[in-house]
Amino acid sequence: MVFFGGYDPDYPRNAIIRKGLVRCGFSVTECRANVKWKIFRRYPVLLWRYLRDGRNGGILFVPDFRHKDVPLAWLLARLAGQRCIFDPLVSRYETKVLDRGDAAEGSLQSWHNRNIDLVSFRLPDLVLTDTQAHAAFFRQQYGVDPERVRTLHIGYDDELFTARPRRGGDGAMRVLFYGTYLPLHGVDTIIEAVRLLRGPVTVSLIGEGQTYDDIRARAAGIHPERLTFRPPVPVGELERTIADSDVVLGIFGGTPKARMVIPNKVYQALAVGRAVVTADTEAVRELFTDGEHLLTVTPGDPAALARAIERLLGDPALRRRIAERGGDLIRKSYHPAAVAARFIALLRERGFL
Repeated sequence: MVFFGGYDPDYPRNAIIRKGLVRCGFSVTECRANVKWKIFRRYPVLLWRYLRDGRNGGILFVPDFRHKDVPLAWLLARLAGQRCIFDPLVSRYETKVLDRGDAAEGSLQSWHNRNIDLVSFRLPDLVLTDTQAHAAFFRQQYGVDPERVRTLHIGYDDELFTARPRRGGDGAMRVLFYGTYLPLHGVDTIIEAVRLLRGPVTVSLIGEGQTYDDIRARAAGIHPERLTFRPPVPVGELERTIADSDVVLGIFGGTPKARMVIPNKVYQALAVGRAVVTADTEAVRELFTDGEHLLTVTPGDPAALARAIERLLGDPALRRRIAERGGDLIRKSYHPAAVAARFIALLRERGFL
């Protein structure tokens, strides 16, 4: 298989699939250009590297976020008798318009991004999605043939996240959020929930991003012993950071995108063995049961989030039970080799192998 495009090889989705395929005995070739290069520079480099290394693989796999690289991959695959697979993870329209608000609906930029989605979703032989909710969205919004859309849940990187012993019971219960402050994360909901909390609970927010300044302003007046802001940590330190917490928060935004994703942090925190609280969405319900693998709350509801955190504070047995059951599920079925095995089964189902 040939990974093709200007992608980030260390992004979790890419690393998980690539590592899993190798463990399953597949040969993986990379035809990659710098993720920051514009198309007029990226395409010639990709073409040269494909001609050098990529013609022998039977499948050109375009990883997440590389919508603009799909046309070149599709053309090269057609000329060489290969299959073209796209793993978009999200749509540009969904991200830039519906979630981040970078462009208004009906604007030229909105139309432009939707057209990029249309082309990149309709050309490939197979489009992967991270959730069934996303698959339904792609079919409805872009008219993608249902036979060419399959779901492959994300999973976690077991070289970076492993089960760690539970933290000792000293002091307050530690609650952790980490992320890039996108609207779908709903960090404003976390802030308002913190104001409602009672009892010995400390909340740490790690990261920076789009809504960070607004969140810092919104948090004015909350005692620093209750809420702390910390800068981003390298991915290699995330396991230890998660292990130092008791509860990890997922996402709580009310945007359409928030309803269709299961964020990396949910898989990662459960793999380390920590209780998770996240929004109750159709995507989350695809894999997890509320009260068994994690706790879910109504998106955008600070009072519900505060009650869930206080419930875990008052019921350590529940906190331990959902951490164990959620962790068992993830570590058994969503490590790289397991994800890759499902991917291989999809390829065989479609006659690509």
